[in-house]
Amino acid sequence: MRFKNLFRWLALGAGALGLALLIFPLHARGVETGPQDAAKAPSSGVIAYYFHGTFRCSTCRKLEALSREAISSGFPKDLASGELAFRVVNVETPKTNHFIQDFQLTTKSLVLVEYRDGKIVRWKNLPKIWQLVRDRDAFIRYVQDETRMFLGESR
Repeated sequence: MRFKNLFRWLALGAGALGLALLIFPLHARGVETGPQDAAKAPSSGVIAYYFHGTFRCSTCRKLEALSREAISSGFPKDLASGELAFRVVNVETPKTNHFIQDFQLTTKSLVLVEYRDGKIVRWKNLPKIWQLVRDRDAFIRYVQDETRMFLGESR
């Protein structure tokens, strides 16, 4: 009888854990889920970083989704060649909190960063994403225009 109860408690616990993993994605709990190490600098190229904290409201998630859409739909060749990358980074982890000072972050942000020989050459924060979050087309146009100019300056 004791083993039956133990088995039930273990099954219940495993089920609850599985449900929690489905409901709360890893990146929402501060775990980096991308194949690349977000804190590792590339040797060269441009990265469009979307920086967020551990707590993520619906607006913050929308900022990320629109940023990803703008970059992926506007720059497929640059992404495929590796000249441009998009990374989502939780800045509230020990490995990544240096980005707060590196790019003077005060809130969730989309920042374009150019690397050369593993070092930051220049960067640009795109602050208007907050103003445009409720206008998808204007948001995409803004991010793509800024990214196009930034890439043009790096070539």
